[in-house]
Order: sequence, then C-alpha cells, then structure tokens
Amino acid sequence: MRQSFTTQPALFASHELFEHPALGALDAVEEVIDWSRIEALLPRGEERRQTGRPGYPAQTLFRALLLGLWYDLSDVKLSAQLARDLLFRKFCRLELDQGVPEASTLGRFRARLGDRLEAVLAEVVAMLEDARVVLAEGRIAIIDATVVEAAQSGYDRRDPEAGSAVKLTVKGRRRAVWGWQAFVNADEDGFVRRVAVSPGNRAEVDSLEDLVVGDEAALYADGAYSSPRSRALVARTGMADRVQQRGAKHKRLGPQDKARNVEIGVTRARVEAIFGHWKRHWGLRRTRFLGLAKMRILTGLAAVGWNLWKGARFRTLYG
Repeated sequence: MRQSFTTQPALFASHELFEHPALGALDAVEEVIDWSRIEALLPRGEERRQTGRPGYPAQTLFRALLLGLWYDLSDVKLSAQLARDLLFRKFCRLELDQGVPEASTLGRFRARLGDRLEAVLAEVVAMLEDARVVLAEGRIAIIDATVVEAAQSGYDRRDPEAGSAVKLTVKGRRRAVWGWQAFVNADEDGFVRRVAVSPGNRAEVDSLEDLVVGDEAALYADGAYSSPRSRALVARTGMADRVQQRGAKHKRLGPQDKARNVEIGVTRARVEAIFGHWKRHWGLRRTRFLGLAKMRILTGLAAVGWNLWKGARFRTLYG
C-alpha cells in the first residue's frame, strides 16, 4: 500500500540533533500555501514499487519535481540528490531508512501531470490571493514569450514537433534555433497566471486568447501582438489596450507612439525577470524533453514553481 505523506519523518523530529539554518532553506516555501489543496489535484502516486515496497505519495513526487526544477537537476541527478541531501529529504518527507524515487518513477509521474498543472497553477494563485501575497484588484495581463531550444535541434536530428525560431544571444544578436515558444501571462507583480507553448515558427499572437483569463483590467504586450485580433480581444473583454505599436516601412511611428511604447515597455519588461530566472537558474534555455506534451508540462511546472518561490520570497520580505 502507498505510504502517507502526512507522516513526519523521525529524522527531523529532534531539533537538538538537526537544528541548522541550511535545513530551513525551504521552510518559507513550505508555509506559503496549503499543500493539501494541491495534493487533491494531483494524480495518485505509485501504489507499489517493483521491489514490493510501498510506493510514494503524489505530494512527495510533486515536491521532488519542484526540487529538480529549482536546482536544475535531471531526473537521474535528482534521484541521487534525494538519496544524500537532508534538505531534499525533509522537503519530500523521506526518512533516512526509506528509499528514494528512481528517475523512471519521477519521469512517469511528470508525464501523468498533463493538464492537471493548469488547475494546480490556478489553485496556487488563489491561495496566494487569500494570503494577500497576490492582489486581485485591478490586475493587468503582461503577456510575452521566450524561445526555449529543443532537446534535439541539430539538422541531422530534430524534435519533429518543434519549429524554427529567432533567439537573441547574450550580445543581443539574432540567431535561428530549433525549438519552442513558452508564453506567460503575468500580473504587475510578476506572478504567473497562465502559460502556453507553441512550436517556434508559430506567430505569437496565435496564442493570445489561450493566455487571457478574462478578469484583467489591461493587456500589456510588445509589438508582436499588435494585430486586428488583439484589438478585437481587448474590445470584447473590456481590457485597456496597452499593446505596443509597430512601425512599417511606409508608416513610421511618430513621437507620440514612440513615447507610448516606452511607457508601456516599463511595465511590460517586468515579465523578463521570469524568463531570465528560468533560463539562468533553472536551465530552461534548452529543454531536456521531447515533444509538445512534455514541453507543456515543463512550462506549467515552471509557472507553479515560480509562483511558490516568488510568493515565499514576498512573504519573507513584506510579511
């Protein structure tokens, strides 16, 4: 039978033996939400391992995947880290005399998350609203995309579901890559509300309607979203149009339009912090996974992980 997640590991019951600041590094994440509400949305954990021993609760496996994201670990390295790291064991409720999930177990559980991550993300946002970490009044939608290189991107072997995209290098130069576009809808404080994924060669505006929740007061986006479809969307939903304008060869932007674009850009640029952190610290410059379905799961997990990480930081700084 499956072990219960609620069992407190005996390893951490004695503060006298294991009191150390390093073991409290994830306490703020632990306390920022009610994890039982997340567990109710997850697929069931493993009932029994091949060895015949009890399997792992869904929340243990989900927390392990978050650790793999936050510390940029492959499933193989994550399993090894769970075996030897006290902080990881504490966060996932794994006692020292208990085995750890193998890489294949973690991979199977990730694949089973599927569309459940959309509900998990919405529940995390709702709990952050209840805790007044996220403010719902008058919130806006800042929508943007970043290019994530495919796991297989060489000319001789490519992920067939990805597509060609243009990526900016560190020096600001443009480079063609084979990969994906990962989209986010973030509020003014930088919390993610919705995500989407498309092949790299799909127009950004094609994903716009999938990203809008419908309760936003304004839509902020760059010139890639300036189109009749975006204008029809803001008119239909009642959002203020804060999409930057694009100039054309025979229709250059005037000073007023340029000033408007600069003003919008100050707010819109806040979404870049999300992409920057994902890529610098979580390894999302390039995905480890093949196919659109797995890429959607990775992006959904990154959105949940970002909100938990940022929400914990907000509570620590501001109460």
